[in-house]
Amino acid sequence: MYFVSKNLKKKYNITDERQALYDAAETWVSALNGREFLGGSKPNLADLAVFGVLRPIRYLRSGKDMVEHTRIGEWYSRMESAVGDSSRMKA
Repeated sequence: MYFVSKNLKKKYNITDERQALYDAAETWVSALNGREFLGGSKPNLADLAVFGVLRPIRYLRSGKDMVEHTRIGEWYSRMESAVGDSSRMKA
């Protein structure tokens, strides 16, 4: 995975991973165009896909920073409410 990440960074000209994450979050919020979800009043598959990528990192340092430094926090909170708790089994 290390080499995959290096190749992707080179391919997409990413020099600062954190800033790339912030830019992607801002792009997503801009795409919402004032709507609650990209699907309108309910999440659609695109909302679920982005939420699925962000959920695992939300409470890591990079995820906390992303919510703090971008406008994605409100959308993420609405998605948490719409999707509900994780159904993963707890040990």
